[in-house]
Amino acid sequence: MAISRLSLIKFLELVLTCSCVALHYHSYDGDAQTGMLVTGTFVGYLIIFAGAAAGYVMQTPSHKRVDIFYSLIGVALFVASGALIIDKYQNASKSEWRDKNLAKASLAIINGALLLLDAVLTQRGG
Repeated sequence: MAISRLSLIKFLELVLTCSCVALHYHSYDGDAQTGMLVTGTFVGYLIIFAGAAAGYVMQTPSHKRVDIFYSLIGVALFVASGALIIDKYQNASKSEWRDKNLAKASLAIINGALLLLDAVLTQRGG
């Protein structure tokens, strides 16, 4: 089984999402407004990426249009989640709690950028 550039990106998306979930577990403050979007995005995409990885291992990838759809929605959700977290914690006093939240936000935005790259490469057949 050859490893393509696209499969490496998908694996990296899964790793970043796992990291976001772990950081979120250790830094969630109970804020319902931000928490609903962030928790839903991280856990939802963890399930989606795990399913995609299972499909790749079983050599049954998802349809190209479905993959692009999930990628583009993921761009919006991860960037929005990261932006909300940064907005909430950028002016907070320096602490480990703040650092974890800003790291989580940065990883979410990076994952959003990777999802955009994923959508472009999928569209181009890469």
